Amino acid sequence: MLTELKTDLAHHIQEECGENVYLCYQCKKCTAGCPVAEHFDLTPNQLLRAAQLGQKDLILNSKTIWLCAMCETCATRCPQGINITAIMDVFRIMAQREGIKPQVPAVTDFYKATLREIGLLGRMYEPGMMGELYVRQFLRGKLDFKLFAEDMGIALHMFRRGRLSPIPSWGKPPKGGPVSPPVTEPQTIAYYPGCSLHGTSKEYHLSTLAVMEALGWTLQEPKGWCCCGTTPAHSTDRVLATELPLRTLAQVEREGHSYVTIPCPSCFQRFRAAVHNVAEDEPLAAQVRARTDYLPSTDLQVDHLLTTIIERVGYSQVAKRVTRPLNDLKVVCYYGCLLTRPPRLTQVEDYEYPTSMDRLVEVLGASPLDWSYKTECCGGSLGLTQLPTALEMSCKVLRDAKAVGAEAIVVACPLCQVNLDSRQKQIEKACGEIFDLPIIYFTQLMGVAFGLEFKALGLDKHFVDPVRYLADKGLLST
Repeated sequence: MLTELKTDLAHHIQEECGENVYLCYQCKKCTAGCPVAEHFDLTPNQLLRAAQLGQKDLILNSKTIWLCAMCETCATRCPQGINITAIMDVFRIMAQREGIKPQVPAVTDFYKATLREIGLLGRMYEPGMMGELYVRQFLRGKLDFKLFAEDMGIALHMFRRGRLSPIPSWGKPPKGGPVSPPVTEPQTIAYYPGCSLHGTSKEYHLSTLAVMEALGWTLQEPKGWCCCGTTPAHSTDRVLATELPLRTLAQVEREGHSYVTIPCPSCFQRFRAAVHNVAEDEPLAAQVRARTDYLPSTDLQVDHLLTTIIERVGYSQVAKRVTRPLNDLKVVCYYGCLLTRPPRLTQVEDYEYPTSMDRLVEVLGASPLDWSYKTECCGGSLGLTQLPTALEMSCKVLRDAKAVGAEAIVVACPLCQVNLDSRQKQIEKACGEIFDLPIIYFTQLMGVAFGLEFKALGLDKHFVDPVRYLADKGLLST
């Protein structure tokens, strides 16, 4: 049977994201590293071969483009430097624009619900988004009532612990307005919490504010900051995905800041991507500027909170603040997939086996253990649409942590923390194992070492109780 070579698709991909699919020589490193390849109908290397041949219908009707976890492993490990993740975005956008019925409709339901919330409120309101997602699944006859009941139990726990609010918050950065003089105090910086830290990950927000105050730093949230758009935006509309972060960055610069720190790796990556993309893509920059009347200054710097603490505050200053060393605490540091990858955006040199958080934990007096899942994906992006797959991925993380003797997992990502903590009982049930591993933010661990009160750090808001664990170690009084 003859296969006809068509180049139109390859040309479209290059026009949309600048990637040349003909660079792929089928080494299969993308597939070997993909954490969900076994669930695909086209593996990543097969997807690229289909793109080389111009087999658009095969690609746009595949499950693969909707099941991709967006973990950036393929793009990071490609020896040809092909940004396969960006190509996945192109395919998803094409499928939606051409009205092709998705093979995994729950994913597009999630996109629509999230973007509706952002359109209405400027921020993602998690209860509202989940409510619309459930309604869509119910109307399609696909609502899993058992899972719905379990999620309602999780939501109720979060409401009781102050991690979900019945009232949404609004985000809309002002257009134009007065420009403040430059902030000259080096220890006063802009702080973008993102939607999660004002909701399901409130303990990350509380502990961040507490430890930065203890270190003598002032964090200032930009007025009216809006959602970064996260996966639903960059999987639906490349211009919108760039516009949303830049609206907030415009306000950051209007308030006199040239530096902003971001605790969420997903938000951090979207902001870095937006700045990178408008610098590299003139037509995109023109479209975004037409909507926002703004492009970022060349001296504007966007960092993740962990980088801020390590490089701006410094290990030595953290060490000076420690009053209660975390002796005999055996933990593993979980960076997740987006904190270090892809290195073209994160600029992390040791992106496959990072050590910065491990070093910070050592400064606090704890013992970070070596393990194999530092940068593996927990399946966070699939948690609302493909839960069995996400539970399977998270199980591997918890299992390896337990195997090396970890007593807790230290994280720097709200998506990882919620996935591993709030769903740990579901993971245990799916895996047939008991883990009982507290999932603690690195900022919370810093606060414990600084002698701060556990409620100020949000340690009382978790599902797997870290207070009991830390108290048993003599590190907290309850």
